[in-house]
Amino acid sequence: MNKTTILLLFGIGVLANSVCLAEQSGRPENLTLAGFQFGPENRWTFSHMREVLPTVNIPRDPRRMLVLKQSNNMVSDFTVTFEGRKQTIDEIAENHHIDGLLVLKDSEILFEKYYGHLTEERPHLMNSISKSVVALVAGKLVGQGVIDLDKPVAHYVPALARSGWGPDSLRTVLDMRDGSDYTEDYPDFSTTFRIQDCAIGWTDADYCPENSPRSLYEFLPTIGRNEAKFGKFSYRSGSTDVIGWVLEKATGQPLAELISTHVWKPMGAEYDANITVDEGGFVLADHGMSSTLRDLTRLGLLVLNKGKAFGTQVVPADFIEDMHSQSGDPDWPYTVGEGLEPYYRSFWWGEGNEGRDLSGVGIHGQFVRVVPKSNMVIVLYSTWPRADGDGITHGWDKAAELQNALIGNFQ
Repeated sequence: MNKTTILLLFGIGVLANSVCLAEQSGRPENLTLAGFQFGPENRWTFSHMREVLPTVNIPRDPRRMLVLKQSNNMVSDFTVTFEGRKQTIDEIAENHHIDGLLVLKDSEILFEKYYGHLTEERPHLMNSISKSVVALVAGKLVGQGVIDLDKPVAHYVPALARSGWGPDSLRTVLDMRDGSDYTEDYPDFSTTFRIQDCAIGWTDADYCPENSPRSLYEFLPTIGRNEAKFGKFSYRSGSTDVIGWVLEKATGQPLAELISTHVWKPMGAEYDANITVDEGGFVLADHGMSSTLRDLTRLGLLVLNKGKAFGTQVVPADFIEDMHSQSGDPDWPYTVGEGLEPYYRSFWWGEGNEGRDLSGVGIHGQFVRVVPKSNMVIVLYSTWPRADGDGITHGWDKAAELQNALIGNFQ
């Protein structure tokens, strides 16, 4: 047998082994950069992001883990009234693309279950709950006097002085009331959010402009200003990336390191998290972070406990209380449920209910809900085929209905 034959057989063996491993892991065939965010491929990719995109680590402290005890009343299954009929949670999970659900009450686990490709130790993409994590870092740095929310973006990042965010205060940007002309409409692939995907390397779809920026360091300064938007809440992911850039410039530290130092380690995370990074080294603050279901629960518990973990103030209590205590937004751009006065504050959604619940929310079905009145945290990971649902039902409405059913069932 000659050398060429040996190398050929070796190559065939490696290829066969790779195919076998891919089949065992459930990796979709013909997975593409343009399609990994959408169903059915995202059922696998959202819990395997490190195998899809470049990421950086967000380390935990292995010597300091907050134990989440299982309640004596923990259940492995339950039934709730949902969509007008009694359904088991497994039925709901199958029909609504749920990957993981955890219900915590009085700091103990009442229910925890995994579906699809998700497991207890595997991180899952948070999408825009990443924003809520970044806000807690900002709150910590405000408390330390490192940043001043009354100062403009340009004070910290001169490169953004001529952008739509340049003259606006950090507080205005944290509440997404800035004057940037950033647009975000998920079905419309011409909006800023979708074009940003091209710059951060999340897609190479046909709609990507030729010779477009290859990093948010280049992309964000190109976003212009629209004074008509200033002062009114308008959801725009780029505003979180601006705050991430501000935090890096103010501290001289990478954002992943800031998250680790100021939130992940002190809250007692069990596992490292990770976050995607583009070609220029810009960490995707607005929707790139992944964590385990339990660690996201610990984040919710941190907020429920007014910024404390292990009896220590991790995030200033007044920053957390401020998020709970806002008045309803009179110009709220979405449908408002009966008796609710919702608002948006510091990259968290104020439910506007009597209990002053707060939520971190991500597209394709990611939720962490903090329920002070019931001393409860609900965490839900999903892989809706589309950003807003499955194309038939509206995911946000169904998720709200399910969360309310869970609160009623476990309170």
